[in-house]
Amino acid sequence: MVDAKRDDWTRNGAFSLPGFMAKGDADKAAKELLSAFDTVSYRHRKAHNVYFSSPSKSLPTDLAEPTLFTSHSSLTGDQLVGTAIRAVYDWDPLCDFLRRVMQLPALYRMADPMACLNVMSYGPGDGLDWHFDRAGFAVTILLQAAEEGGAFEYRRNLRSDGDPNYDGVRRVLSGSDDTVRRSQAEPGTLTVFAGRQSVHRVAPVLGGTRVMAVLSFMEQADYQYSAEDRIRFYGRGQPSDAPVRGI
Repeated sequence: MVDAKRDDWTRNGAFSLPGFMAKGDADKAAKELLSAFDTVSYRHRKAHNVYFSSPSKSLPTDLAEPTLFTSHSSLTGDQLVGTAIRAVYDWDPLCDFLRRVMQLPALYRMADPMACLNVMSYGPGDGLDWHFDRAGFAVTILLQAAEEGGAFEYRRNLRSDGDPNYDGVRRVLSGSDDTVRRSQAEPGTLTVFAGRQSVHRVAPVLGGTRVMAVLSFMEQADYQYSAEDRIRFYGRGQPSDAPVRGI
């Protein structure tokens, strides 16, 4: 399996493992968090540009402005201690498997107690708008699919380190790029995606609720967010000592 997924990663900058979690287990993992989403999650609502950056004179004016919008509710790693999805994240063979597929000299679970593992809930009207990632890759597990909408959409290799391809970015944002791909994964699917040069989004949810776990792995053993970054992403600078299990 490592060789097959390595080939997918090399050719496509992505690979997936349908059935990584049994559908019933994924459903239980999502339902375990329902009351926590209602009571202790952070409600994230933010206008942004495709780069998730502040307006800058180094960018074309139309692309620098925060014309996109993201909204969802999130739970963080410190809140997820003792949950089913945390057990999956803490499973050592997963980290080793990812390292071998991506042929990295070392890979670690992220040291930051809040950012290491996030679970996002997208209700009707929520979505994660078009953006490029700052990290080299993202690891996600879909726990619950929306009843309508909420597809993962992406345009591979839209830019490079030497070519920002602003016209190409504009085509995607305007909906006129017919090479944009759409994926509707089944619950329990693990996906690894290289999003630094490939623009992508979670399309708006139109019905039901989409629940997705984001598992963070780093090549640096001790990487953590600053308190300012935590406040920006999660609304608080310090971890909680009250995990959601049992809420």
